[in-house]
Amino acid sequence: MTFRGRHPDELISASLTNDLTPAEGAELDAHLARCETCRATLAAFKAERRILSGMPVSDPPRDLSARVRGGIDSGRLAGPWWRGPRGLVALVASASTVAAAVLAISVLGKLPFSPVGQQSGSPEATLSFAPSSSPSETSAPSANPTTPPLLVSVEPGELGYLSLNGGSLEPSRLSFVNDATGASLELGVVSGQPVAASLSPDGTWLAYITQKGQTGANEVWALSLADGEVTHLGCSLAAPFTDRIAWSPDSLFLAFTVVAVDLGPSAGCQAPSSAVGSVDVWSWEAGQSAPEQLTDTGDAYVASFWPTVSGTPGFPLYISHAASEPWSEFVSLYGVFYDQEPARGVFLPLMSPDGNRALFWSGTMASNGGTWLFSRGGMPHLSGGFWSTGPASPWIGTPLFTDLVPVGGEAFASGDFAWAPDSDQFAFWDGAWTGARQSANGTYPDQRAVYGSSVTGGLLSQGSRTGLDLVDGAWIVDVAISSSNLAITIGLPSAGIGDPPSAYVQIFRDEGGDPRTIGGGAEPPPWQGPAVYGR
Repeated sequence: MTFRGRHPDELISASLTNDLTPAEGAELDAHLARCETCRATLAAFKAERRILSGMPVSDPPRDLSARVRGGIDSGRLAGPWWRGPRGLVALVASASTVAAAVLAISVLGKLPFSPVGQQSGSPEATLSFAPSSSPSETSAPSANPTTPPLLVSVEPGELGYLSLNGGSLEPSRLSFVNDATGASLELGVVSGQPVAASLSPDGTWLAYITQKGQTGANEVWALSLADGEVTHLGCSLAAPFTDRIAWSPDSLFLAFTVVAVDLGPSAGCQAPSSAVGSVDVWSWEAGQSAPEQLTDTGDAYVASFWPTVSGTPGFPLYISHAASEPWSEFVSLYGVFYDQEPARGVFLPLMSPDGNRALFWSGTMASNGGTWLFSRGGMPHLSGGFWSTGPASPWIGTPLFTDLVPVGGEAFASGDFAWAPDSDQFAFWDGAWTGARQSANGTYPDQRAVYGSSVTGGLLSQGSRTGLDLVDGAWIVDVAISSSNLAITIGLPSAGIGDPPSAYVQIFRDEGGDPRTIGGGAEPPPWQGPAVYGR
């Protein structure tokens, strides 16, 4: 495996305390001369030290930790995620719970005010990493301290979606639309419909994946919402588990999975640097010209960044290796080595926004020409809490479905899941069940259904599906969750030979009632979605 950081954060940190050798000082000066990002980082560190140098430091009350944790535990609501015959009813954390959580992040323990990673004389700081007993913000500053004006902004709770318009005899033009304001931004011509999208945490970038015509390949893109510039990040063979797009919490890095594919010199895709069919993780620094290959093992999939790690510079990135017994490990894009044991039997962990839990896959996998699927016992799981202490590993998880029994090893071959911003609600969809249906009417589990619940309200079951009413041939493209709404992109088959497929977005609201629909009914029918919520 190969991976490396791009910015000497540890040298910047050490320069603030005059701990650099002459050689290191010269190296840092040379890098700062050509790197605007690191100049901004150094300026942010210096400003932070000036502000904090005059602040008094006082110890928190001895019982504060217990009181905060008690407040959080008592403030959580129980019950299912979405209720009613038309769908599920979303649970929203109370204002007191949110306030308690913010207070816990701010004061539990004595958090360091100065930068971490002062080991001079070494290109990488080595940490023996373990999740802390309580969450805290990382000490790495944001590389973009101010958000520039945006051509289209998606504020917290607002919905944005991709819109593809064009008939069989005309180019298909892709746009990004804010559903709340109607503002839109044209992204240009693409050869196929969008199938995944992810908004950066600071709201300034949109990463998305489109199909590349009828080639069986996908293209990965990044859109700057500040200037409308679109960056082509590469092509990948379409395959299960490859639609995950992971942004680092500081919006500095994007990570994605590429299955090497060779479409020829005229396809507009760079020739693969590894064997066709090999699966590897790539990363892209926001605003830079080209992505970089992060792994070279041929079996690696991007999982997610860990959003909150106490006292750790940067944000660890989980990647997963497909194998008979899959496993996951940390890599770094921040010049830090994380001395952490791999998580055996864990595939594609998706960390909750608060960093305390993960949704992940467990089971036996098999490869079919480079495409990896679960062949036996594949089930989505919920991890234990990483903040809690105890001898048991959080990766001894609980199956998400409480009423599915994998008789003889039959289970899901693939599927997808997502967290809501409250780190409590979650959804599962596109579950390809390999065995007999386990309901009297023969429809459960259903690959054309979205199942949702919450950590505090109970896990998934037959009764936790949304109230979708899909026509024959329709399928679930993607799902986006806010703290109060659920947006499902539903694909529809082509109307006839030569006609493109279409899609619409159906929005379920926590107050109940019939879902609202974006798209559908036009001629020619457009492709609306996938959707994203502002954070």
